[in-house]
This record gives sequence, structure tokens and C-alpha cells, in this order.
Amino acid sequence: MRELDNLAVASLGVLLNEDTTLKRFYPLIPMKEVLMERLPSAGIEDKYDFGDWADQLPELAGMLQLDVEALQLFERFLHLHDFVNRRLKDVKSVSVPFRENLALGGVKTSGGYLLLCMNSTPGKLAGNYGAEEEEVRKLFSLCDLMRLPGVKDVRASLYYDCGYPGLEAFARQTGGEMQRKIARYIAENQVKKSVPFPKELNTQIAAAKVLPHLNPPGFAALR
Repeated sequence: MRELDNLAVASLGVLLNEDTTLKRFYPLIPMKEVLMERLPSAGIEDKYDFGDWADQLPELAGMLQLDVEALQLFERFLHLHDFVNRRLKDVKSVSVPFRENLALGGVKTSGGYLLLCMNSTPGKLAGNYGAEEEEVRKLFSLCDLMRLPGVKDVRASLYYDCGYPGLEAFARQTGGEMQRKIARYIAENQVKKSVPFPKELNTQIAAAKVLPHLNPPGFAALR
């Protein structure tokens, strides 16, 4: 889903750092400047452009004067940020009737809901699916947050409750301050959830900075 998980080659400087990616991708870190320079020279500006070469990596490696193994590792790195289409029935942070009404209307996944919101307004969706506008907006926020690597309903709802309603807000944060705020929220409200590790937050903040930011009508207040 290009509109939900595309990554620009120019964003590799944000993503490829020791505190923003998994250890198995560390060999790509010293190569990021080369990738950012040579990929566009071959007409590859984003993740989907690179995907068009998936069956021709040896040829691409020759064009770019890079090892095939390096491009294979880079391919796996890009897939780390692929959109995961979560089931709405697993999102326990919104009411069952709302989720059931969405399912009856054929909307059963986080991706389906995000695309639905892109073409409607909270008021219309509330009327069509028997929900309050606040709940319509909340589910959009949760689905938006679940675009981040490793984030499911439990983590998304924690971020939402701590005042981070979407990727744009998330992208403006620092890992240390977020961790302190989340820890404080969990302690004060006796929430049975864990505080994210610093690297987890830094990786997700980096992803939030470079993933497409969604701005559907009527949802601007969530940014």
C-alpha cells in the first residue's frame, strides 16, 4: 500500500542509524550515503521503485557497483517497514458495536479503515457506522499508529492515551522524553502495560518521520 508505507530513498539517513534500526541491518549504515546517491541515479527514488527490481537484483547490483548481498539486505530492511494490515476485531480500545458495524460494511482491517477515512469525514462515518465522532477519530489514530514497526493495539492505545494521536505528533518527539512521559502515565494510572525501551521508541520515531503522513478531512485536530 504505497500511500501507507512508502519510503523515500532520501530518508535513509533518518532510518539507518544504530539507535533506529535492528542490529542485523548495521552493515547498511556505512553504505547509506552511497545508496542515497546511486539509487536515484538508476531512477529509484522510493521503496516501490526498488521493488520493481526485486527479480533483477544482480543486474541492479552491476549498475550500481554494489554487491548483490548488500542489495538483498537492503531489500529485507525495506520490508521491515511494510504496512501490516491489522484486524479491527483485535482492536479492543474501541467499542464492539462500532467494530461490528464496520465489519458489516466490509471494513475489517486497519488499512481498510484508514482508506475509508481518507475519503470521508468523522461526522459522516459516525452517522454511517453508529459511533460517536470521538470514537471515529480515536480508531483512525490507533490505525495510524499501528503503521509503526511492531505496534499493535496495546502499544497504539498506550501511545494514544499518553497524548500521541498519530504519526505526525509522534515524529516531533524525542525518545527520552516520551519514555519518561509514558512511564509517568503508567505509574499514575496503574496501567498494566510496559514502558517501551529507548531503542524501540527511537526506531518508531524515525519511522514516523519518514512514513507518509495522512491528512484526511476532519482529522486535522489529531495531528
